[in-house]
Amino acid sequence: MIGKKEITQFQLIFLLIHSQVGVGVVSLPFDVFMKAKGDSWISILLTGVIIQIAILLFGALMMRFPSSHLYGIAQSLFGKVIGKMIVILYSIYFIYFGSLVLEKFSYILKAWMMPLTPKWLLLVLMVVTAVYIVKGNLQLIARFFVIASVVLIGFIGFAAYALKDANLTFILPVGANGVLPVIHGINPSLYAFQGFELLLIFHPFVQSDKKGVLKAATIANIFVTLFYLFLVLTCLLFFSPEEFKLVPEPVLYLIKAFTFRIIERPDLLFTSMWIVLVATTFMSALYISSLGLSVAMNSNKIKKFVILTASICFGLAMFFHGKYEIASISRIYNNFLVFTFALGLPILFLLVSIIFNKKERGE
Repeated sequence: MIGKKEITQFQLIFLLIHSQVGVGVVSLPFDVFMKAKGDSWISILLTGVIIQIAILLFGALMMRFPSSHLYGIAQSLFGKVIGKMIVILYSIYFIYFGSLVLEKFSYILKAWMMPLTPKWLLLVLMVVTAVYIVKGNLQLIARFFVIASVVLIGFIGFAAYALKDANLTFILPVGANGVLPVIHGINPSLYAFQGFELLLIFHPFVQSDKKGVLKAATIANIFVTLFYLFLVLTCLLFFSPEEFKLVPEPVLYLIKAFTFRIIERPDLLFTSMWIVLVATTFMSALYISSLGLSVAMNSNKIKKFVILTASICFGLAMFFHGKYEIASISRIYNNFLVFTFALGLPILFLLVSIIFNKKERGE
């Protein structure tokens, strides 16, 4: 049971947005294009609809356990032993995600901005910054995320500038590749949306009823869907289908094509803003994994677990090398882990609670 309300409904919106928008935003258009081609934007829309359905299902689970987060729900449904095993698995899942974020961060930063800077130094700077924020309470994290949202305006502004060179024929005719590629494009899109399941972690800390929580989650999902849709459409309209196959980070290549009188390399400024989004995503993963370990160990303080999980993420990120290993571990994460932990298990929890009529005590 959780009684302390730390964040507002407004802050929840930004917590969910930053938990989703992060390291994958620069490569999302390419990843989806390789599956759905010119209809990639349809895959993004369909993914947004799927996430919204998931949010409504999560809302039904939250109504049955209004004062318990995901880890508490697992123990209520399956008992202490199995419940804690599920909690530990979730913590491992988010540690794996955090290490993947760090690895992609260091790879892109070395490729675009700091090729001679040692990888370990880039990771240390990111990890130390994240630990400093996350070791505080959830309210501090939420306030930082609200301030960090300013960079989203820069993202939209830079991408919108490219529309002056848009070519509508690049996405026509709509649906030319059939339905199957569009459906296949949902898989890489779902990875970009990963983070929506944190609603089940944050909801008992919100100073609002469950309808207000669902409203905030819906607003966040609509924003993320439109944000991704705008970026994907902009890249589709800027690059020809032949060019798209050669640009694994199309958003960065898009910005690099511009020159301004005051700013000679806008892609460097854009990358600096992207680092902020990477940091917020990593902070979310770090907080959730640390919270899970603290619950599993029956501890009320997560500070020591923050340092532990950050160290593990750092070690794993140092272990991975090169884009081929990133592609391999990303494939495992996208094809199995996201579906299992972000969608499968929460829906299973809802079904078990309904079938066995399990609710929070006192309800």
